Amino acid sequence: MVSTRNSTLIKSELIRYITSLGITVNTVTKARGNRGFFKEGRIDVSKTLDDDFAVRVLIHEFAHYSHFKLDRKMNDLDVLFGTGADGLTEELLDVTKFVDNNAIAEKLTTEKEKLATKIKTLTNMIKSTYPDFSPASDFKPFKRYARFSDVRYLEKYDRVKVSSVSSNKLYTIATVKEDFPDIEEEFVAYLKLKSSQRRRAKISRRITKLKKYYAEPCELFARFAEGLYLDLEKVKCVAPNAYARFLERYNKNYYFGLREIFSIVRLLIY
Repeated sequence: MVSTRNSTLIKSELIRYITSLGITVNTVTKARGNRGFFKEGRIDVSKTLDDDFAVRVLIHEFAHYSHFKLDRKMNDLDVLFGTGADGLTEELLDVTKFVDNNAIAEKLTTEKEKLATKIKTLTNMIKSTYPDFSPASDFKPFKRYARFSDVRYLEKYDRVKVSSVSSNKLYTIATVKEDFPDIEEEFVAYLKLKSSQRRRAKISRRITKLKKYYAEPCELFARFAEGLYLDLEKVKCVAPNAYARFLERYNKNYYFGLREIFSIVRLLIY
């Protein structure tokens, strides 16, 4: 449960304890574009955060430090929770999802779904004139039309600058009808479809990257520790097996410094 004590005071006490361990804590930094950052001997907390959020980040980053003391590679859940801890991944991800909304990539997923709908609409429009059209295959009528035209570059790029000896021209999908007045509506739709496919593929890569990041053992444990601070009872509910294993080790002071950190924020683990 989040402490009702003054967050500025809690932040100061956390920093005092962490620095007593020989760790440098920076709070006037951009934290490499993140909320926080841990590296051996150093914890950065973004200067853009208020004290409430800074406390969360300090707990998160200190959990990385505690993990680092057990496993310098920070890539093995078994070190944290015991043999067979991979079976706890789904529970730990459930904790991650309530701690960090970005973990479910909701906005990206919604945008991807909208693009899928748009691609389907454009496909149907093109097929009304070219029944054999398939988004997964070359569109030969467009290829023939664009063969000797600069419009062919827009099949691969949303914006392209074409330079020649006498001129430099900028073409965009948004202005394709003005730049190529004789282009068919179906060809315009095709270029928009290709653009949407590129955007969807980019989003898919971002979602995959996010999922990989959030599933890393070091991130699962750090957000688990953060989750304990935010809502202990909820963690017990959504991750009962992970919590039981954690509690057993916590009571033996297995996680370096974590008991002291939780004591400062008045978090009783039971």
